[in-house]
Amino acid sequence: MLSTLSAVSALRGLRDSLRFVVWQPFAISLGLDMGQVGGLESLMDMTRLALEPALGVVSDARGRRNLVVLREALIVGAGVALLLAHSWHLLFLSCLLVGASMAFYSVWNTVIAESTAGSSLGFIYSLTSSFYTGAGLVGTIAAGYVADAYGFGWAYVAVIAVGVLSLGIVVLRLPETMAGEKRRVDLTRTVAAPFKALIPPRELVGFYIAMALDSVAFGVGLRLLNGMLAEGYGYTPLMIGLYSAVMTATMALSQVPVGRLADRFGYRNCLFLSQVMASLTLGMMVYSKTFEWVLAANLVLGLATAFWVPSEQAWIAENVDPTERAQSLGSYSTFRGLAGLPAPIVGGILFDAYGFNVPIALNIVLALVDAAVILILVREKRPVSSS
Repeated sequence: MLSTLSAVSALRGLRDSLRFVVWQPFAISLGLDMGQVGGLESLMDMTRLALEPALGVVSDARGRRNLVVLREALIVGAGVALLLAHSWHLLFLSCLLVGASMAFYSVWNTVIAESTAGSSLGFIYSLTSSFYTGAGLVGTIAAGYVADAYGFGWAYVAVIAVGVLSLGIVVLRLPETMAGEKRRVDLTRTVAAPFKALIPPRELVGFYIAMALDSVAFGVGLRLLNGMLAEGYGYTPLMIGLYSAVMTATMALSQVPVGRLADRFGYRNCLFLSQVMASLTLGMMVYSKTFEWVLAANLVLGLATAFWVPSEQAWIAENVDPTERAQSLGSYSTFRGLAGLPAPIVGGILFDAYGFNVPIALNIVLALVDAAVILILVREKRPVSSS
């Protein structure tokens, strides 16, 4: 089972990185400004938020496997739309399909959690994330090179090919992980799920607040980095691919040992450290936008992300009711996403009006505030090692 999870994670990392590196520069090449690019980023979020809580309810009732199959099919459709796009219309459709595929994120995390011993959650999340980021390293470099040498279209051909391969593995190899019998979907709970997500469980309020603030902080700044550097400083897809590869390589090399540290020393402590390190990274890019400086900053960012991803995933998976895990993870993801929904639009508008430094500086301030919030409001469920 672990080999299947790792293979799908690797292919998803390759596919996502191919799309991620080139899509903002591609949108700019079609004549969109950064405010409009930010709007499309928010559209992806909005689509995910509208679907994810309901998909959690459906998954807890009907199982995980078929929903993961649908996720893989949607991202193939998004690649086809990007390949055929010559105006904003199909770009808009591709963002809807990407957002819909992202709505299955909590279902996938539930598959991982149900295939894992509870004491090793941080390690297993970090292991699958390492396969994701390791394959993403190849994708980031390849996407930039292919887009520069042969055009954006060939990068999207690669997205489609990898997506089809991942879909095939899921169909042939992924078992159902939900224990117990399938049951009828409760339509009332399904419809009410997005609204229920607005009210976090009392015992999780502190974590929800901290993660929502993180969503706002990085949505307004770092999420638009590729487009802002392309538009404002002439970065090519190859340059974006190279600095993204440095970040991805750091993540891939550090994620497994960091996951073990998170299991031992506490997920909260790793989340705090990640925010401080990410703020340092952003400060480096405010100081200088030269390629060498941005490259170095992304090396630090890769380590910060390695601390964040398994810690966030493991904390929430460990602190929700296992019998409603997919719904709970979907509700959490929706709350977090709703908080940050306007952030890319705001960041794009700030860039168009004031340039690179203003949205990035705002990101830094909010991230440092969030680091303090994590220490104050987030609690560990179990004792952590002091040595």
